Amino acid sequence: MNTMKRIGMGLVALALVVGFSFTASAEKKTESAASKPINEKCANNGKPINPEKTISVDVGFCCNNCKGKFDKDPAAYLEKVAKAADGKCPLSGEAVGDAKSTLTIGFCCGNCQGGAKKDPKAAVAKLAEATKKSSK
Repeated sequence: MNTMKRIGMGLVALALVVGFSFTASAEKKTESAASKPINEKCANNGKPINPEKTISVDVGFCCNNCKGKFDKDPAAYLEKVAKAADGKCPLSGEAVGDAKSTLTIGFCCGNCQGGAKKDPKAAVAKLAEATKKSSK
């Protein structure tokens, strides 16, 4: 019986270790997906982006429903994000609540990145325009 108890405890410990390992790797994948730039070409000049030259733009939403729609296809909502009034959800126009996402935008060089850091909303608008033109 003592041997059976040890085997059982060992199996429980193994299951916990495997469970924690799975959770940690899933979190890492989510983090890297969120930090990946939404664009492949610089909105300023169409050159390929340098993945090290990015800015992060926080986008607030009124609810998790709007956040979920945005997270599924952020490129589809770039124009709405650029036009949204401060403190308003870009999808509904309601006041921003606790729900938010981070939009990562890539640039070709430090000059383009620097300009975008000064005015992130304008950077989103440029990217929206560039995305709109490339889809035609």
